Amino acid sequence: MFDRLIKRIPEKQRILFFLVSTSFIGVCLILISVYNASNELEIIYEIENTHRFAEALTSSEQADEAHYQQLLSLDHSEYQFYILQQGEVMLKDSSRSDHGWDMQLATLYESRVNDKGGYMEIGQQVITWVMLPLARDDQQLLVLHRFASSGNATLSQVYIKRMLVPAIFYVWLMVWMGYIVRYLTGKLSEQKQAMEHMALHDTLTGLPNRNLLNDRLRNMLEVSKRQKSHFSIVMMDLDGFKVVNDTHGHAIGDLLLKEIAQRIKSCLRANDTVCRLGGDEFIFLLDDKQRNTSLEICKRIFSEISKPVVINGLMINVGSSMGLVYIDHDETPEDLIHKSDEAMYKAKANGGGIHIYRNIVDSEHVEKVAC
Repeated sequence: MFDRLIKRIPEKQRILFFLVSTSFIGVCLILISVYNASNELEIIYEIENTHRFAEALTSSEQADEAHYQQLLSLDHSEYQFYILQQGEVMLKDSSRSDHGWDMQLATLYESRVNDKGGYMEIGQQVITWVMLPLARDDQQLLVLHRFASSGNATLSQVYIKRMLVPAIFYVWLMVWMGYIVRYLTGKLSEQKQAMEHMALHDTLTGLPNRNLLNDRLRNMLEVSKRQKSHFSIVMMDLDGFKVVNDTHGHAIGDLLLKEIAQRIKSCLRANDTVCRLGGDEFIFLLDDKQRNTSLEICKRIFSEISKPVVINGLMINVGSSMGLVYIDHDETPEDLIHKSDEAMYKAKANGGGIHIYRNIVDSEHVEKVAC
Protein backbone atom coordinates (compact mmCIF):
# COMPACT_ATOMS: atom_id res chain seq x y z
CA MET A 1 0.00 0.00 0.00
CA PHE A 2 2.81 2.42 0.91
CA ASP A 3 4.63 1.59 -2.35
CA ARG A 4 1.51 2.41 -4.37
CA LEU A 5 1.19 5.74 -2.56
CA ILE A 6 4.82 6.62 -3.35
CA LYS A 7 4.38 5.75 -7.02
CA ARG A 8 1.42 8.13 -7.29
CA ILE A 9 3.61 11.04 -6.21
CA PRO A 10 5.61 12.71 -9.01
CA GLU A 11 9.29 11.81 -8.80
CA LYS A 12 10.41 15.42 -8.34
CA GLN A 13 8.08 15.85 -5.36
CA ARG A 14 8.97 12.62 -3.54
CA ILE A 15 11.81 14.25 -1.60
CA LEU A 16 9.49 17.06 -0.48
CA PHE A 17 6.87 14.49 0.56
CA PHE A 18 9.51 12.57 2.50
CA LEU A 19 10.72 15.67 4.35
CA VAL A 20 7.20 16.87 5.17
CA SER A 21 6.08 13.45 6.42
CA THR A 22 9.21 12.90 8.52
CA SER A 23 8.92 16.42 9.94
CA PHE A 24 5.31 15.77 10.91
CA ILE A 25 6.25 12.48 12.58
CA GLY A 26 9.15 14.18 14.36
CA VAL A 27 6.93 16.98 15.69
CA CYS A 28 4.38 14.43 16.92
CA LEU A 29 7.09 12.46 18.73
CA ILE A 30 8.42 15.63 20.34
CA LEU A 31 4.93 16.63 21.49
CA ILE A 32 4.34 13.19 22.98
CA SER A 33 7.73 13.25 24.72
CA VAL A 34 7.12 16.71 26.17
CA TYR A 35 3.62 15.68 27.27
CA ASN A 36 4.94 12.61 29.10
CA ALA A 37 7.81 14.57 30.61
CA SER A 38 5.46 17.34 31.74
CA ASN A 39 3.17 14.86 33.46
CA GLU A 40 6.14 13.21 35.12
CA LEU A 41 7.50 16.54 36.33
CA GLU A 42 4.09 17.59 37.57
CA ILE A 43 3.76 14.34 39.54
CA ILE A 44 7.22 14.81 41.05
CA TYR A 45 6.27 18.35 41.99
CA GLU A 46 3.11 16.95 43.61
CA ILE A 47 5.21 14.47 45.61
CA GLU A 48 7.40 17.33 46.84
CA ASN A 49 4.35 19.29 47.99
CA THR A 50 2.81 16.25 49.70
CA HIS A 51 6.09 15.59 51.46
CA ARG A 52 6.20 19.16 52.77
CA PHE A 53 2.56 18.81 53.86
CA ALA A 54 3.32 15.59 55.74
CA GLU A 55 6.35 17.16 57.42
CA ALA A 56 4.14 20.01 58.59
CA LEU A 57 1.65 17.54 60.06
CA THR A 58 4.33 15.72 62.04
CA SER A 59 6.27 18.78 63.17
CA SER A 60 4.67 18.66 66.63
CA GLU A 61 6.73 17.15 69.40
CA GLN A 62 3.77 14.99 70.36
CA ALA A 63 4.38 11.34 69.58
CA ASP A 64 1.61 9.61 71.42
CA GLU A 65 -1.23 7.50 70.10
CA ALA A 66 -3.72 10.37 70.31
CA HIS A 67 -1.59 12.43 67.89
CA TYR A 68 -1.58 9.63 65.37
CA GLN A 69 -5.31 9.27 65.66
CA GLN A 70 -5.59 13.01 65.06
CA LEU A 71 -3.59 12.62 61.85
CA LEU A 72 -5.77 9.81 60.67
CA SER A 73 -8.94 11.75 61.33
CA LEU A 74 -8.02 14.75 59.20
CA ASP A 75 -11.07 15.45 57.11
CA HIS A 76 -9.81 15.72 53.51
CA SER A 77 -11.24 13.58 50.74
CA GLU A 78 -8.06 13.84 48.66
CA TYR A 79 -5.77 12.31 51.31
CA GLN A 80 -5.39 9.03 53.14
CA PHE A 81 -3.01 8.39 56.04
CA TYR A 82 -1.47 5.16 57.28
CA ILE A 83 0.77 4.37 60.23
CA LEU A 84 3.27 1.65 59.31
CA GLN A 85 5.45 -0.41 61.60
CA GLN A 86 7.98 -2.82 60.10
CA GLY A 87 6.17 -2.78 56.78
CA GLU A 88 2.70 -3.50 58.20
CA VAL A 89 -0.27 -1.19 58.59
CA MET A 90 -0.79 -0.47 62.27
CA LEU A 91 -3.35 2.35 62.12
CA LYS A 92 -5.46 3.71 59.33
CA ASP A 93 -8.49 5.84 58.83
CA SER A 94 -11.40 3.43 58.71
CA SER A 95 -14.06 6.12 58.72
CA ARG A 96 -13.67 6.82 54.96
CA SER A 97 -13.85 3.59 53.05
CA ASP A 98 -15.44 5.10 49.94
CA HIS A 99 -12.20 6.30 48.38
CA GLY A 100 -11.72 3.07 46.52
CA TRP A 101 -7.94 3.28 46.97
CA ASP A 102 -7.01 -0.36 47.24
CA MET A 103 -3.46 0.36 48.34
CA GLN A 104 -1.04 -2.58 48.14
CA LEU A 105 2.16 -2.27 50.14
CA ALA A 106 3.87 -4.90 47.99
CA THR A 107 3.86 -2.59 44.96
CA LEU A 108 4.42 0.59 46.92
CA TYR A 109 8.21 0.60 46.89
CA GLU A 110 8.38 -0.41 43.23
CA SER A 111 6.65 2.86 42.33
CA ARG A 112 9.23 5.07 44.06
CA VAL A 113 10.62 7.91 41.91
CA ASN A 114 12.88 9.58 44.50
CA ASP A 115 13.85 9.38 48.16
CA LYS A 116 10.65 11.16 49.20
CA GLY A 117 8.04 9.01 47.52
CA GLY A 118 6.48 7.89 44.27
CA TYR A 119 3.22 7.34 42.46
CA MET A 120 1.10 4.44 41.30
CA GLU A 121 -2.11 3.89 39.41
CA ILE A 122 -5.02 2.55 41.43
CA GLY A 123 -8.06 1.95 39.31
CA GLN A 124 -8.40 4.83 36.89
CA GLN A 125 -6.57 7.42 38.99
CA VAL A 126 -2.99 8.30 39.83
CA ILE A 127 -2.13 8.27 43.53
CA THR A 128 1.03 9.92 44.82
CA TRP A 129 2.55 8.82 48.11
CA VAL A 130 5.22 9.99 50.54
CA MET A 131 6.62 8.25 53.56
CA LEU A 132 8.53 9.81 56.47
CA PRO A 133 9.52 8.58 59.92
CA LEU A 134 7.52 9.46 63.02
CA ALA A 135 8.78 10.11 66.54
CA ARG A 136 8.99 6.44 67.18
CA ASP A 137 11.94 4.96 65.31
CA ASP A 138 10.07 1.91 64.13
CA GLN A 139 7.01 3.72 62.80
CA GLN A 140 6.41 5.65 59.58
CA LEU A 141 3.67 7.86 58.27
CA LEU A 142 2.37 7.00 54.79
CA VAL A 143 0.39 9.75 53.07
CA LEU A 144 -1.58 9.03 49.90
CA HIS A 145 -2.89 11.86 47.77
CA ARG A 146 -5.18 11.77 44.76
CA PHE A 147 -3.24 13.40 41.93
CA ALA A 148 -5.12 15.89 39.77
CA SER A 149 -3.38 17.26 36.69
CA SER A 150 -3.45 20.99 36.21
CA GLY A 151 -4.76 20.40 32.68
CA ASN A 152 -3.98 21.75 29.23
CA ALA A 153 -3.39 25.32 30.37
CA THR A 154 -0.18 24.40 32.15
CA LEU A 155 0.82 22.06 29.33
CA SER A 156 0.34 24.80 26.76
CA GLN A 157 2.60 27.07 28.82
CA VAL A 158 5.22 24.32 28.81
CA TYR A 159 4.94 24.00 25.05
CA ILE A 160 5.28 27.75 24.56
CA LYS A 161 8.17 28.29 26.96
CA ARG A 162 10.08 25.03 26.56
CA MET A 163 9.50 24.07 22.95
CA LEU A 164 10.07 27.36 21.14
CA VAL A 165 13.84 26.97 20.83
CA PRO A 166 13.75 23.23 19.98
CA ALA A 167 11.05 23.86 17.40
CA ILE A 168 13.08 26.61 15.71
CA PHE A 169 16.15 24.40 15.74
CA TYR A 170 14.16 21.48 14.32
CA VAL A 171 12.75 23.60 11.49
CA TRP A 172 16.20 25.01 10.77
CA LEU A 173 17.67 21.50 10.70
CA MET A 174 14.97 20.20 8.35
CA VAL A 175 15.42 23.17 6.01
CA TRP A 176 19.13 22.53 5.78
CA MET A 177 18.57 18.81 5.35
CA GLY A 178 16.12 19.56 2.54
CA TYR A 179 18.63 21.90 0.91
CA ILE A 180 21.46 19.37 1.19
CA VAL A 181 19.33 16.50 -0.12
CA ARG A 182 18.06 18.69 -2.94
CA TYR A 183 21.62 19.74 -3.80
CA LEU A 184 22.94 16.16 -3.77
CA THR A 185 20.05 14.77 -5.81
CA GLY A 186 20.46 17.64 -8.26
CA LYS A 187 24.14 16.82 -8.66
CA LEU A 188 23.37 13.14 -9.13
CA SER A 189 20.70 14.00 -11.70
CA GLU A 190 23.14 16.24 -13.59
CA GLN A 191 25.79 13.51 -13.57
CA LYS A 192 23.23 10.96 -14.77
CA GLN A 193 22.11 13.24 -17.58
CA ALA A 194 25.71 13.96 -18.54
CA MET A 195 26.53 10.24 -18.65
CA GLU A 196 23.42 9.51 -20.71
CA HIS A 197 24.32 12.35 -23.09
CA MET A 198 27.89 11.03 -23.44
CA ALA A 199 26.56 7.53 -24.15
CA LEU A 200 24.23 8.76 -26.91
CA HIS A 201 26.09 11.73 -28.41
CA ASP A 202 29.33 12.41 -30.20
CA THR A 203 31.86 14.12 -27.92
CA LEU A 204 33.27 16.38 -30.66
CA THR A 205 30.20 17.71 -32.46
CA GLY A 206 27.49 17.01 -29.87
CA LEU A 207 25.43 15.20 -32.53
CA PRO A 208 23.68 11.89 -31.79
CA ASN A 209 25.96 8.87 -32.20
CA ARG A 210 25.40 5.37 -33.57
CA ASN A 211 23.60 4.21 -30.39
CA LEU A 212 20.98 6.94 -30.61
CA LEU A 213 20.77 6.47 -34.39
CA ASN A 214 19.81 2.82 -34.03
CA ASP A 215 17.15 3.67 -31.46
CA ARG A 216 15.60 6.45 -33.55
CA LEU A 217 15.79 4.42 -36.75
CA ARG A 218 13.86 1.54 -35.12
CA ASN A 219 11.24 3.98 -33.83
CA MET A 220 10.82 5.59 -37.25
CA LEU A 221 10.42 2.19 -38.88
CA GLU A 222 7.69 1.24 -36.40
CA VAL A 223 5.86 4.54 -36.97
CA SER A 224 6.24 4.11 -40.74
CA LYS A 225 4.68 0.64 -40.63
CA ARG A 226 1.87 1.71 -38.30
CA GLN A 227 0.96 4.97 -40.04
CA LYS A 228 1.97 3.98 -43.60
CA SER A 229 4.24 7.03 -43.69
CA HIS A 230 7.57 7.54 -45.46
CA PHE A 231 11.02 8.70 -44.49
CA SER A 232 14.50 8.43 -45.92
CA ILE A 233 17.98 7.60 -44.70
CA VAL A 234 21.07 9.38 -46.08
CA MET A 235 24.69 8.40 -45.62
CA MET A 236 27.18 11.24 -46.18
CA ASP A 237 30.97 11.35 -46.34
CA LEU A 238 33.14 14.45 -46.77
CA ASP A 239 35.33 14.65 -49.85
CA GLY A 240 38.84 15.99 -49.25
CA PHE A 241 38.74 15.73 -45.46
CA LYS A 242 41.82 13.46 -45.30
CA VAL A 243 43.81 16.07 -47.19
CA VAL A 244 42.80 18.72 -44.62
CA ASN A 245 43.95 16.50 -41.75
CA ASP A 246 47.24 15.65 -43.44
CA THR A 247 47.94 19.25 -44.46
CA HIS A 248 46.72 21.31 -41.50
CA GLY A 249 46.57 18.77 -38.67
CA HIS A 250 43.81 17.09 -36.69
CA ALA A 251 43.01 20.20 -34.65
CA ILE A 252 41.95 22.04 -37.80
CA GLY A 253 40.12 18.90 -38.91
CA ASP A 254 38.14 18.83 -35.67
CA LEU A 255 37.15 22.49 -36.04
CA LEU A 256 36.10 21.76 -39.62
CA LEU A 257 33.88 18.88 -38.46
CA LYS A 258 32.21 21.14 -35.88
CA GLU A 259 31.46 23.74 -38.54
CA ILE A 260 30.11 21.10 -40.95
CA ALA A 261 27.87 19.73 -38.17
CA GLN A 262 26.41 23.20 -37.56
CA ARG A 263 25.76 23.74 -41.27
CA ILE A 264 23.99 20.38 -41.54
CA LYS A 265 21.81 21.14 -38.49
CA SER A 266 20.83 24.51 -39.97
CA CYS A 267 19.40 22.75 -43.04
CA LEU A 268 17.29 20.18 -41.16
CA ARG A 269 13.74 20.38 -39.82
CA ALA A 270 12.50 19.61 -36.33
CA ASN A 271 11.53 16.02 -37.25
CA ASP A 272 14.87 15.27 -38.91
CA THR A 273 17.93 13.73 -37.25
CA VAL A 274 21.64 13.95 -38.07
CA CYS A 275 24.16 11.59 -36.48
CA ARG A 276 27.92 11.35 -36.68
CA LEU A 277 29.10 7.78 -37.12
CA GLY A 278 32.79 8.62 -36.73
CA GLY A 279 35.54 10.33 -38.70
CA ASP A 280 33.90 12.36 -41.47
CA GLU A 281 30.85 10.10 -41.87
CA PHE A 282 27.38 11.44 -41.11
CA ILE A 283 23.93 9.91 -41.50
CA PHE A 284 20.55 11.66 -41.74
CA LEU A 285 17.03 10.44 -40.95
CA LEU A 286 14.68 12.68 -42.93
CA ASP A 287 10.90 12.92 -42.79
CA ASP A 288 9.57 12.36 -46.31
CA LYS A 289 5.79 12.55 -45.88
CA GLN A 290 5.79 14.77 -48.95
CA ARG A 291 7.75 13.08 -51.71
CA ASN A 292 11.15 14.51 -52.74
CA THR A 293 11.43 16.79 -49.68
CA SER A 294 14.38 14.65 -48.53
CA LEU A 295 16.14 15.18 -51.84
CA GLU A 296 15.68 18.94 -51.59
CA ILE A 297 17.21 18.93 -48.09
CA CYS A 298 20.15 16.86 -49.36
CA LYS A 299 20.75 19.39 -52.15
CA ARG A 300 20.65 22.22 -49.60
CA ILE A 301 23.18 20.43 -47.37
CA PHE A 302 25.40 19.67 -50.37
CA SER A 303 25.37 23.37 -51.27
CA GLU A 304 26.18 24.51 -47.71
CA ILE A 305 29.09 22.09 -47.35
CA SER A 306 30.52 23.18 -50.69
CA LYS A 307 30.91 26.75 -49.41
CA PRO A 308 34.42 27.65 -48.16
CA VAL A 309 35.14 27.36 -44.45
CA VAL A 310 37.52 29.87 -42.82
CA ILE A 311 39.39 28.47 -39.78
CA ASN A 312 42.22 30.41 -38.11
CA GLY A 313 42.71 32.44 -41.28
CA LEU A 314 42.77 29.36 -43.50
CA MET A 315 40.21 28.96 -46.28
CA ILE A 316 39.25 25.32 -46.57
CA ASN A 317 37.11 23.72 -49.27
CA VAL A 318 35.56 20.27 -48.98
CA GLY A 319 32.78 18.48 -50.79
CA SER A 320 30.39 15.68 -49.92
CA SER A 321 29.08 12.38 -51.22
CA MET A 322 25.58 11.26 -50.23
CA GLY A 323 23.65 8.04 -50.60
CA LEU A 324 19.87 8.46 -50.31
CA VAL A 325 17.45 5.59 -49.61
CA TYR A 326 13.66 6.09 -49.52
CA ILE A 327 11.80 4.00 -46.96
CA ASP A 328 8.35 2.80 -47.96
CA HIS A 329 8.58 -0.95 -47.36
CA ASP A 330 9.56 -3.41 -44.63
CA GLU A 331 13.30 -3.55 -44.11
CA THR A 332 15.66 -3.92 -41.16
CA PRO A 333 17.79 -1.00 -39.88
CA GLU A 334 20.92 -2.89 -40.93
CA ASP A 335 19.67 -3.30 -44.51
CA LEU A 336 18.83 0.39 -44.77
CA ILE A 337 22.22 1.52 -43.48
CA HIS A 338 23.93 -0.91 -45.85
CA LYS A 339 22.01 0.38 -48.88
CA SER A 340 22.67 4.03 -48.02
CA ASP A 341 26.33 3.21 -47.53
CA GLU A 342 26.43 1.49 -50.91
CA ALA A 343 24.83 4.49 -52.61
CA MET A 344 27.24 6.87 -50.86
CA TYR A 345 30.30 4.93 -52.06
CA LYS A 346 28.86 4.93 -55.55
CA ALA A 347 28.57 8.73 -55.34
CA LYS A 348 32.16 9.03 -54.04
CA ALA A 349 33.42 6.80 -56.86
CA ASN A 350 31.76 9.10 -59.38
CA GLY A 351 33.35 12.24 -57.94
CA GLY A 352 30.81 13.18 -55.25
CA GLY A 353 27.25 14.41 -55.28
CA ILE A 354 23.96 12.70 -54.39
CA HIS A 355 23.00 9.18 -55.47
CA ILE A 356 19.61 7.56 -54.83
CA TYR A 357 19.27 3.86 -54.14
CA ARG A 358 16.14 2.53 -55.89
CA ASN A 359 14.37 -0.82 -56.29
CA ILE A 360 12.93 -1.26 -59.78
CA VAL A 361 11.38 -4.61 -60.73
CA ASP A 362 13.50 -6.36 -58.14
CA SER A 363 16.73 -5.13 -59.78
CA GLU A 364 18.62 -2.80 -57.49
CA HIS A 365 20.61 0.12 -58.86
CA VAL A 366 21.85 3.58 -57.89
CA GLU A 367 20.70 6.71 -59.66
CA LYS A 368 22.79 9.87 -59.75
CA VAL A 369 21.15 13.19 -59.05
CA ALA A 370 22.33 16.48 -60.51
CA CYS A 371 23.20 18.96 -57.75
